[in-house]
Amino acid sequence: MKLTTKQGMQSEIFVPVTPKPVFTELKKPLNKCKVAFITAGGIHKKDQTPFNTSGDFSYRTIPFDTPSDQLMVTHGGFDNSDINKDVNAMFPIDRLHELVKEGFIGSLPAETYTFMGGGGNVEKFLNETGPEIAKKLKAQDVDIVLCTGGCGTCHRSATIVTRCCEEAGMSCCVIAALPPIARQQGAPRITAPHVPIGSNAGEPHNIPQQTAIIKESLEWVRDCPSFNATKVLPYEYRHNV
Repeated sequence: MKLTTKQGMQSEIFVPVTPKPVFTELKKPLNKCKVAFITAGGIHKKDQTPFNTSGDFSYRTIPFDTPSDQLMVTHGGFDNSDINKDVNAMFPIDRLHELVKEGFIGSLPAETYTFMGGGGNVEKFLNETGPEIAKKLKAQDVDIVLCTGGCGTCHRSATIVTRCCEEAGMSCCVIAALPPIARQQGAPRITAPHVPIGSNAGEPHNIPQQTAIIKESLEWVRDCPSFNATKVLPYEYRHNV
């Protein structure tokens, strides 16, 4: 069977192309690592300018000593209700502080960066936002970067920025509610809990589940054998069921 309908015309069949591999092997034990967390889920401080929900490639600086109740979400691409209940469902800042106190990880950087990946300009994220965030994290001697995304476009933007961090020498993992998108876009490592978009890091106020997702994602950064490998996590949460 011939698919060509007119000689000389380009095929209209879409064939996705995964970007080139980027993979930085982790050289330290987790309890010696400085861990950053970024998100494409539209998280920002309540006193910061909200993201433009029709499309925005800017980012916000979040000091890691920011109380979680001073954070909020501005994103029009998915149901925000879980984040409104508990910002840790997307940006688990409280869980990360607890892991430092536990000694599971070494430390957190002074600040991290968040953005709104929905409707994102791919070229801007690839050539401006991603490299800027990677440069700022690397300057803080970050070893590991974990990342979440909200909607499908967010997962794309999250993966683009995560790849920039990996290329800068940090070991990264996307915690994905939509793992096929992260995989096709070339995420270095992926963990996939059974959660709805908007709750990548676990059910609101379910501290044991959130902690387990973060711990296993960190362990996957350490143990992942090769680029673009996915680990399905045994944690399930169904929104409003």
